Amino acid sequence: MAQMNVQSIRRIVSRMRADQEIQKILARNAFAVAGTATMILDMNSRSQDYRHRLANEWCKAHATGRWRRRICERRGNAVLDTVVFEFEHEANAVALRGWLKARGW
Repeated sequence: MAQMNVQSIRRIVSRMRADQEIQKILARNAFAVAGTATMILDMNSRSQDYRHRLANEWCKAHATGRWRRRICERRGNAVLDTVVFEFEHEANAVALRGWLKARGW
């Protein structure tokens, strides 16, 4: 059973590598990370998800260069997520951290 799953996964990965749209997405998001800003949120809470959405909007409006966000972990039963905003330019990370700190987030 496990061998069949491995083969299936390998076929899927092979198809994804051949897909030009996926390769464009990967290329667009491939950059050296110069700075990060982190938020710890409960994404299931409406108010905290709202904070996450505001931070995304801030990045869209103010970041120079490329940026991306990752939700990288959950902490125990509290369902807290660590959201990491990664930036191509360190100045953007510093600005976002300042913006978050000014709001007490």
